[in-house]
Amino acid sequence: MKELKTAALILCSTILISGCQPHKNMGNKNNNFDLPVNPEIFKTVYDSDYKEMTIEVYGRTYVDYGSISDEYKDYSIRDCLGHIEDHESRRVYTLAEDPYDNYILVKNLNSYSGDTRFFRATDTMRKDIFTPQYIEPLGFECWCDSGRHSEQPAATVGLILNADNIKMLSYEYSINGRTAGGCETGHTNGSPFKKGDLIKVYITEYELGDKADKNAPFNLSITFKVTDTNDNVYEVKGSYDRQMMLGAYLVSLSIEDDMTNGYYLKEDI
Repeated sequence: MKELKTAALILCSTILISGCQPHKNMGNKNNNFDLPVNPEIFKTVYDSDYKEMTIEVYGRTYVDYGSISDEYKDYSIRDCLGHIEDHESRRVYTLAEDPYDNYILVKNLNSYSGDTRFFRATDTMRKDIFTPQYIEPLGFECWCDSGRHSEQPAATVGLILNADNIKMLSYEYSINGRTAGGCETGHTNGSPFKKGDLIKVYITEYELGDKADKNAPFNLSITFKVTDTNDNVYEVKGSYDRQMMLGAYLVSLSIEDDMTNGYYLKEDI
């Protein structure tokens, strides 16, 4: 069974399909890349130790780390800080999912291909840190001993796509009865998921916000929609309604084809 990375459900304060975008949507639907009123101007410097270009941001040095995973169409940012030297179109952003600013995003707005890269703070080398799921490491040698995904405990829900012809999966969720967010995941080339692929939904203390105590159980409700290879959209029958805690992991859900032009949610307990 192949594990697929899904867009992280962090800091989604409202339902925003096609990526998790709590503050400003940096994905495909809302091109809000505006500079602040007094933007910072950052320099890039070649570092012979890292053999890469580095960027210093508020006293921390960042080195090229990765790009957007093929599994994602969108990513989310918190703030636009400024731009790179004389290139006003190359802008620097912090990530909504990364409250510790271990990563920054550098995007060239004039590039047709997007030219979107994620830089990681050098003081995190050989440390396990939380890394948003949409960041795909590019295998730079300096990062080979550096860990990922362990800084923030998460409530994790695993979902098996036990059906053919699913091209896109979207989901919306609430915490303790309050609307909290939503995401959409699929291959950027439009190819369908393989039957048996595993999708993981992560919820950390960051998106719990004031909706739940991070040290206590909370009620989680998730509903799903499926887009098939003919671009037909189906509401998946049923919902996931359970108590969860940070650190809990459940992988007993699956989306099944009901053989009558639709899909349903199955839970093996």
